[in-house]
Amino acid sequence: MAEAKIEPHRITKPIQMLAVWFAALVLVVGSFLGSAALIDEPKWICATLVVSSIIFVPLFLIAAFLMQTRFRTHLQDDKYYSDWLVRQEKAFEQFRPENEPPNEISDTQPKIEKASTLSLEQKRIERYSNQNGLFLIHAWRPSRTPFQEADIVIWLHQHGEGPLLKNEVESVEYQFGPKFFDGPVIKENSHEKFKIGISAYGPLLCIARVRIKGVSEGIELERYIDFEEIP
Repeated sequence: MAEAKIEPHRITKPIQMLAVWFAALVLVVGSFLGSAALIDEPKWICATLVVSSIIFVPLFLIAAFLMQTRFRTHLQDDKYYSDWLVRQEKAFEQFRPENEPPNEISDTQPKIEKASTLSLEQKRIERYSNQNGLFLIHAWRPSRTPFQEADIVIWLHQHGEGPLLKNEVESVEYQFGPKFFDGPVIKENSHEKFKIGISAYGPLLCIARVRIKGVSEGIELERYIDFEEIP
C-alpha cells in the first residue's frame, strides 16, 4: 500500500489549509500524549508533554481563526488577488521616496522649480479650502460582469474635519457619461459615504457635485478612474 503524503503545491484553498492545520494539531497532540504514556521516568518529562499538548490546542485554534479572518486573502487561490500582487510589485519596482534626501545608493533628486513653488502651494491649500476637504476616491477589482474589465466603487472622502464627518452632506450627484447612465445619478446613502458602484470596460472621468445642507451652491469634484488592462 502506497504511503499517504501531503503535497504542499496542491494545497491552494483555505479549506484545504484548514484541514491540514487540524491534521497537524491531531498529530502533534497525539504524539505528545503517546510519548507521555510511554515515559515513566523522569516524571517531569511526562508532565511537560501533557501540559504542552493542552497548551497547543488553544494556540492552534487561535492561529486557525486568524488564518481564516485576518489573513484569509493571503491564502486564497484567487487570480484576482494574484493580479493585484503583480500590479503592486510592478508599481513599486525600484521604489525610493523622492522626498527623502539622497543616499549612497542613489544620489538623484527630483528637479524643483522654486519660482512656481509658492503659487502651486497656494493653489493646493485653496483646493482644500474650496472643497471643504472633500475628495472622491475609488477602489477597483477585475470585473465579474461579462464584457467589462473592472468593477469600481467610488465614494466621498473627508480630509481632516469637515461636512462629511459632521453629517452635513445632503447628497452627491455623479456623472459618468451616457455609456453608463442616461443622466446624473444622485446618491443619498450618507451611512456609506455616498458610495456608488459601476462596471466599466475602460478608464473614465467621474464628475460629482456635492450638496451641503443649507448651502445653495454645490461643490464640484472630479476623479479619473484608471485601472490597468487585465491580461
